[in-house]
Amino acid sequence: MSNDLGKSILTRIKNNSVIYNKITNLLYKEDSIEIRDAEFLYTVALTLINEFEKKRQKQFLLDYAYLLIARTSFKINDFRALYDFTVNYGYYPISRHISQLGLIPKITINQIFSEISIEEFSNEGRTLTFEQDKIFRSVLLDEGNDVSFLAPTSYGKSELIFSHIKNHPANIVGIIVPTKALIDQFHREAKKRINDKKIIVHDQNYSESDEKILAIVTQERALRLIESGIIFDKLYIDEAHEMLDFDFGKKHNNRSLFLTRVIRLARVINKNCKFIYLSPVVNDSDNLRLKTQKRISEHKIFKDLKILDIKFLGTVEKQGRAIFQYDRYLGDFVKIREQQNNFEYILNYSKEKNLHFLYRPKFIEQYAQDLYRILPNMDTPESIEDLINELREVVHEDFLLADYLSKGVVYLHGKIPSIIKNYILKFVRESYFIKHVVANSVILAGINLPIDNLFYISGFSKLRDLYNLFGRVNRLNEIFNPKNENLSKIFIPIHFVEFVEYPQNRNGSLQQKIEKLRSKFNDEVKNPLLENARIDNGNKKSAEEIQHDENKIVNNFEDPDFKQKLIVAGAQQLLNFTDSGLKKVEKNLKNTKKIQNSEEILDRIKVIFFDEFSDGDFAPAYNSKRLENQETINYYKMFLADLKRLSLRERIDKTVDFWKRQDDNYKIYVGSSFGEIVLDTVNYPEGDKVYVQIDDHKFDTTFLNNLAILKLQIDEDFLGHEISLLVNTLLKFEVIDQNLSDEFFYGTTDKKELEILQLGISRSVYNKLKEDDQIKNIRFDDFGNTKANKELLNYINKQRGILKFELEQYFV
Repeated sequence: MSNDLGKSILTRIKNNSVIYNKITNLLYKEDSIEIRDAEFLYTVALTLINEFEKKRQKQFLLDYAYLLIARTSFKINDFRALYDFTVNYGYYPISRHISQLGLIPKITINQIFSEISIEEFSNEGRTLTFEQDKIFRSVLLDEGNDVSFLAPTSYGKSELIFSHIKNHPANIVGIIVPTKALIDQFHREAKKRINDKKIIVHDQNYSESDEKILAIVTQERALRLIESGIIFDKLYIDEAHEMLDFDFGKKHNNRSLFLTRVIRLARVINKNCKFIYLSPVVNDSDNLRLKTQKRISEHKIFKDLKILDIKFLGTVEKQGRAIFQYDRYLGDFVKIREQQNNFEYILNYSKEKNLHFLYRPKFIEQYAQDLYRILPNMDTPESIEDLINELREVVHEDFLLADYLSKGVVYLHGKIPSIIKNYILKFVRESYFIKHVVANSVILAGINLPIDNLFYISGFSKLRDLYNLFGRVNRLNEIFNPKNENLSKIFIPIHFVEFVEYPQNRNGSLQQKIEKLRSKFNDEVKNPLLENARIDNGNKKSAEEIQHDENKIVNNFEDPDFKQKLIVAGAQQLLNFTDSGLKKVEKNLKNTKKIQNSEEILDRIKVIFFDEFSDGDFAPAYNSKRLENQETINYYKMFLADLKRLSLRERIDKTVDFWKRQDDNYKIYVGSSFGEIVLDTVNYPEGDKVYVQIDDHKFDTTFLNNLAILKLQIDEDFLGHEISLLVNTLLKFEVIDQNLSDEFFYGTTDKKELEILQLGISRSVYNKLKEDDQIKNIRFDDFGNTKANKELLNYINKQRGILKFELEQYFV
């Protein structure tokens, strides 16, 4: 028999209607069962365990036996069988928790000996599984140059990284992460645990005189650090599965390409550089290998303590619409109740902290409003009332999220200002009152919340991403927290709810998405720089071009030709110049006069990169192509000036006032996340809705104010990415100097002011510190890390709300 994880045996059980009906009735339809029924389920579990022991690759059999034993133990309120199973298979945190909760009334000699053995796997109140302990030790002992740690979400990845840093000393260390949220998470932890290095989170925090560094940066910032001369001794590649992805439509503007470039350059510059790859959803480390790279030493945790409890409210073929339990081992939907209204179901199955997952930001806000409307009115605690009032003051009185908070609902997506999002998350973690978090993939990287229930409405099509999402529910430190007296948290509630108004991405079927959960997901290797990439014939030519360009970038890093320099600087990533376009832009960069005033930069970008270029010269993404219009240039000049001097609230009011003064046909670009109408069928032949016509909403001030919040963040992201890459290109080709670049982005060339602004602190907080004469109280230690002196600490302690929150992030 081929290795099918044991699914063929489980399929035979499913096809035996007598056994199947008895198992599913007892497991999913009966709240309590008789002892003889429990014995039947235990017998099935033991049979599966025996089959697993004959061939241990049949992991599904052990997992299903675990599910049978766990569910049966709860139904009869007798945990001896679960205790024995978890001891025998090294699931020690569960064994320890059963003992601590006193769930086995009569202690036996065997239990006493088991507890003594389990003590070896416990430290500082935390118990590891046998496999976890073994894999942690093997990673820490591995001296290889390429090492991977693959484990389910919440299995101690951050802990392992910092232990590895301590056990394997190196001068220049990098943790490469895909998001700013993860930078914030690791930075907070690093400040507690690293005291012998300068901790930097931005390429501009780096100085060539720095001897010991921990850089916590995205791949883009890591590349700029390498360009600045940093030589890494060791790199931790967090969320390493990001390397596998690739969109040929974006060509050189793929973040996975930047990540592989970081690894290749770091290896060329320092042949002894060590790499540690970490991911919860890579199936085989071999798929992370670059071309010509040797084997990656793999350390993988296979067993998961958590049991998925999957329900589906929707339509199943041949069964109609109802509430179903999905048994992913038997691969079947078990009808457990008749149909309910969607929100009635959601209210009935809600727990203490619920995540409602949708992929599109516009859907997120609509769904949050729907949820808010059906929830009953509540007595709002004082801390939440204060938060509501502060959000209305700092953001806007019409900010819908502030309204929804009164019923314990928040929504999160990438178009909410980062500092506001982080501040709200603080309350999500700390307040029992906030029970409903409506979000998309912004929740997946770097945001650890005490989520105990998932309502999946719409989103991912990849199995890998689904499992990564499930891992956010009931993290292990919450399940086995000594304060948690509920062992049932090992069951992870996943509710798939089918809404007509919130369809799946690309109109996929929710039923089919659920059915995929029975499969073992395989790595989809699309990045053409990886050894095991699978490139279809339609993308073969593009893949070869990208491989050629990337090889030249790495091999000629010290002396790149024009195209490679343009790729690395950023302009080619965005604009995709053809051969004719490259000749034109090279001539423009060579012949242009050096810019003397930062106010000229945006105008010169238009002239150098857009004027007199035809469709045959380049293929820019439309968001970038807007810069060919003088109207767009003028807008971003105003936007940048306002960003430096006005508060968020003032910018919102100014934006809406400007919209109201325009003619009836005025439209604004917001992209596909919130677009309502089609305007440009030349650049969007598929008819993408990326614009909003203001006239359609001119009497709805609340809508306009909330749209302004989103639009300002969209434009801030555009400034930080697209415009930043073009300005960086001018810098690399010496059309501007560093002082002019600093003046353009930060409004200052003062060294100390730049050091503080480049920490990532918001402009409004920086202006407040300057206004209150507190800049002088910011100190830098021997390694260059920011510190607050006694005066600044006293100042921070006197502040309140979001101002105090942000100051503490950077200076306490």
